Amino acid sequence: MNLSGIIPSQLGNLSFLGWLDICHNNFHGSLPIELAHLHRLKYLDFGNNNFDGEIPSWLGYITKLQRLSLHGNNFNGVIPATLGNLSKLEGLRLESNQISGQIPNSLFKCKEVELLSFYNNSLEGSIPAEIGNLTLLNMLYLDGNHLK
Repeated sequence: MNLSGIIPSQLGNLSFLGWLDICHNNFHGSLPIELAHLHRLKYLDFGNNNFDGEIPSWLGYITKLQRLSLHGNNFNGVIPATLGNLSKLEGLRLESNQISGQIPNSLFKCKEVELLSFYNNSLEGSIPAEIGNLTLLNMLYLDGNHLK
């Protein structure tokens, strides 16, 4: 499918939605804040579109999220510290965007994480020692950044 346009804010009315996958399309713009109402959402894949702007901090309040994929877009700014609220998070894919700044320490509170993929961004600084707290982590992709 090759859908395009912006994400309608009315998607936020789908209060029983548990899975939302619109990857590999041509959606653009920013993510509507109304999506923060999707409290039952466990899987969100908006990868390989043309979304831009900053990664919304409100994503960290969809606390049932297990998989969050925003890879292959044009997101910029920093990784929101609020993503550390996602205690059930198992996979986070943010690769191939224009994300800068440091990896927030708050992410290392997500003890269920098995996959972190941040390659091909502009992250900088050191890899935090707290990454050692993620004992279930089995896939870590950090290449293509400015990390030490």
